[in-house]
Amino acid sequence: MPIPTIVFDGGDTLIKVDPAQTGPMIDWPVLEAVSGVSEMLAALNGRYRLVVGSNAGDSDGAKVKSALARLGMDRAFAAYFTPAELNGARKPDLAFFLALEQKLGVPRSEIVMVGDSYTFDILGATGAGWRSVWFNPRDEVVPTLAPEHSIEIRSMKDLPAVLNHLDLPSIAESHTWLAGQGASANLLVHVDMVAALSYQMANWLRRAGEKVDPVLAHRGGLLHDLAKITARPLKANHGAFAAKMLAERGQPELAEIARRHMLFNLVDTSNPPRSWEEKLVYFADKLVESGQIVHFHDRLAALRERYRIVTPEEEMNVLVAALSALESEICRPLSWTPAELLEQLKTAYFGRR
Repeated sequence: MPIPTIVFDGGDTLIKVDPAQTGPMIDWPVLEAVSGVSEMLAALNGRYRLVVGSNAGDSDGAKVKSALARLGMDRAFAAYFTPAELNGARKPDLAFFLALEQKLGVPRSEIVMVGDSYTFDILGATGAGWRSVWFNPRDEVVPTLAPEHSIEIRSMKDLPAVLNHLDLPSIAESHTWLAGQGASANLLVHVDMVAALSYQMANWLRRAGEKVDPVLAHRGGLLHDLAKITARPLKANHGAFAAKMLAERGQPELAEIARRHMLFNLVDTSNPPRSWEEKLVYFADKLVESGQIVHFHDRLAALRERYRIVTPEEEMNVLVAALSALESEICRPLSWTPAELLEQLKTAYFGRR
């Protein structure tokens, strides 16, 4: 989908907010750009229409422009919008985004919101049907473990590189795809939990310095069982079936996550999980049993009984050893034991009881 227009939040997305200051930013004695913004604007200038969409209460669009002019950044933006220009509407209210769409004169499919506030910028944009980029320099985790944004960045200078990777399906679209394949309520509970655990582990690993995309891990968790119901009467490999569906929808990374999550793929040299996202979805899938987070030993026992898996003990021992190695691979950067990882996941998902 084309992206002719990018809407930026103002405070703490373009200009650092100084809590000690009050009144319009243009009157503050010192203004400082958010790190990486100048490089980002230089890379995007001329390629997209850039506009500001701010909740500024003390400034109208003209004052926001003047504040950015003090930093030499005003010429990059085609227009400036605040509640003063949008009939008093403020993010995250739908009215803000609808009024902005009308002012811009482009369909919502061609607009991307970039902002630091998950509540105001991301949830507001999601409610309006916009794609969004969460500027998340503090590596925060979405409390629901269900990220609504398309992608996230930790530095504004990284924005140009991700704009060609905004086509992951939204949570709502993923659920629609699952419903279209006859997903049961029980299956939806399972994939939502796998997605949440994959997302949480990805965030922990990213904080520990690993290169991993939490949103990709989440969507992979949501869609790894896309073909679970439709493949059953055909006695087909539902991972391979889902991979084909996702590849046809232009989702090659999600296709590989689905293809590689099958139980014995971990010990299959032709199709093992390779990337962090693939490994996390594979592992999370082996922790979720009947709406609970369990150790993979308990999950394996339940799977063997449910599907009457008849596998020689020697082969099962090889799989268990491989799962233990994967568990250790996840725990190592976090400096946790497997027991600690499991307890941390339970706390993150269910909260402290």
